[in-house]
Amino acid sequence: MSKQSKNPIADQFMAAFLEQTHFASDESMRSDDGSNVSKPLQAVARQRRNMIVVPLTDGSATSRSQPEPPSGAETASVNGALPFEYVEEGGFDVGLTARHSVETPGGAVDVEGSCLVCLCPDCNAPMSVRIWLELADCWRCMTSIQLDQEQLNRARQLAGIVEPAIAESIPDDQPVPQPAPAAPVPQAAPAAPMPVPASRQPDYSELERLTEGSVLARLVRRGFQLTPAWVVSFLLHLVAILIMALIVLGGSLEDVPMITLSTTITSDEQVGGDIRIENPLHLLQDDLPLAGEMPENEREIRDVIERAEAAANELLVDPQPTAPQQDLDVLRRNLTTAPGESMNFLARDPRVRSEIVTREGGTLMTEAAVARGLRWLASVQNRDGSWSLNDYRNHRDPDNEGDALATSLALLPFLGAGQTHEFGVYKETVARGLNWMLRNQRDNGDLRAGYTRNAGMYAHGQATIVLCETLAMTGDEQFREPAQMAINFIEQAQHRQGGWRYQPGDEGDTSVAGWQIMALQSARAPEVGLRVDNATLSLADYFLDKVSSSRQLQRASGGANTRIVGSLYGYQPGEPPTAAMTAEALLCRMYLGWDRSDPRLRAGIDWLMEKHLPERGERMNIYYWYYGSQLMHHYGGEDWERWNSRIKQLLLSTQETRGRYPGSWDPDPFRWGEGGGRIYTTALCVCTLEVYYRHLPLFRKLDLERR
Repeated sequence: MSKQSKNPIADQFMAAFLEQTHFASDESMRSDDGSNVSKPLQAVARQRRNMIVVPLTDGSATSRSQPEPPSGAETASVNGALPFEYVEEGGFDVGLTARHSVETPGGAVDVEGSCLVCLCPDCNAPMSVRIWLELADCWRCMTSIQLDQEQLNRARQLAGIVEPAIAESIPDDQPVPQPAPAAPVPQAAPAAPMPVPASRQPDYSELERLTEGSVLARLVRRGFQLTPAWVVSFLLHLVAILIMALIVLGGSLEDVPMITLSTTITSDEQVGGDIRIENPLHLLQDDLPLAGEMPENEREIRDVIERAEAAANELLVDPQPTAPQQDLDVLRRNLTTAPGESMNFLARDPRVRSEIVTREGGTLMTEAAVARGLRWLASVQNRDGSWSLNDYRNHRDPDNEGDALATSLALLPFLGAGQTHEFGVYKETVARGLNWMLRNQRDNGDLRAGYTRNAGMYAHGQATIVLCETLAMTGDEQFREPAQMAINFIEQAQHRQGGWRYQPGDEGDTSVAGWQIMALQSARAPEVGLRVDNATLSLADYFLDKVSSSRQLQRASGGANTRIVGSLYGYQPGEPPTAAMTAEALLCRMYLGWDRSDPRLRAGIDWLMEKHLPERGERMNIYYWYYGSQLMHHYGGEDWERWNSRIKQLLLSTQETRGRYPGSWDPDPFRWGEGGGRIYTTALCVCTLEVYYRHLPLFRKLDLERR
């Protein structure tokens, strides 16, 4: 045998069997007296499909259990070898009752129905030769033996399952040609049966006991045996169809009213409020219909929306937050209180952000773009937690150096989306960035981390905003002292005329000054509560007066023109106004106390909407779009709706969705993109798309109860 484990008994049996019979190879077949037996064989061959071959007792074989054959059964002897009995199928069921044994020098090999049985060479247990699998397996020690082709053919002859090729080739009405007589084969003397050691006798009692089973098991087994195959197949398919029907037709959670229960347990008595129905599957809505409501032929649009839903939902959950969140009822009450003149970051909470996005003018697509942008920014973070403005492509290099400007710019959109070091799918990314920033802060509060070029104070102002927002959003006191030190550094770096520029003490420009003023306002947020010198803010307001210019308005009645002083702003004192500086300065004026009804604010917004509405071109200005979006969102009304409709389309259409940097924005089409690079443009684009919830509107309150 070609075997997986040795089995000398089976080999010896097959050797003995091959010596006794040449049923498949002899051309001449004769009986014991030498007469030709072709005609009986022909009769047998014609009935082969209905025959079962049963080995009978001979001088070299003993029968352990031999049932009585039916009357009229034909018998034949082949070359004087082991005789066979041919029995009509149905009259004598050998497969269930007969057991025959052939003794070999190595032990007994039994035949039971169409199964050969021999002893296991390892554990002496009966092992069956499964002819249809060409294997012999031991049920006790798992020994496995594989038959080769010659042994398989002989075993099939012995078990009576030879393919009826002879019967198919001989018609019933045509006699079988008689082969030429062959020389008689000398008969070998019958070999004396070899004694079988007692230790090798098979023990069937344990196997029969294990296979018999309980009454219930026998009934089930008998039921399966008697049940037609098509009935079993029908029942199995019926069960599968019912399971699939329950999955497809089962009720959706969207149609089930749910009650939001507080997860906080307290012994304090509280007055119950109105019952509020919350839908946990409430998703962001887009201008387009949901995928399930679309016709099947709109497959491309369906795929886009499904991908957008998956991307946007990444930012709404965190399976393992490291700190408890604020009570939802308290959060909603705080969001709907009267607006103030300070920054507020409550709308970034993922539990209410999707609702706020829809109400403030955002869509599913804007949130998906935010998620893709954050995914790209996280992918280019250096191993030490920093980002590199120019060498972000080498972020996998352990020695790649980051800088304060890129790190602060990259962290701003993560915080804007509610991702902190305690909550969010990017909490580890944010934590590494914050740790790098704290490690590189100097004792005087300087956060530039050696970035002393012209953008140094840009980096410090943006890094200060990062620390203040982190403190406001998490309440983590480890950031309080570093944030206060950074605020003190801003105050000390202010020029005596009220401005800031590239280096501490330089005469100011509107661009750098705007980031410092926004940092000071972040420190004044209710959740932060850092010390800010009011004299610093007054001096900054004075600097904005110096860089402002007037706008002349014509009266519709034909009267004298009116000049509005302080409505437009330039880069430095005496320079002409620009759209970017006007948007940045007017936003600072809002935080410094201007009311929505101030005519200077109205005149400046009109100028921006009439002459500088965002549009796609060769040198798009994301810096202007960033400040202009915040300005228009706070101001609200038709101007905001018109601005928002334009800015959404521009940013969504310019984001890269495939290629080498999917989720980012190419810096080349943008003004200052060549110097700022891909991290600069991507960070500001993402922050612009977060305008709906990044800060609460200053001149109105949110109404979250109305759906």
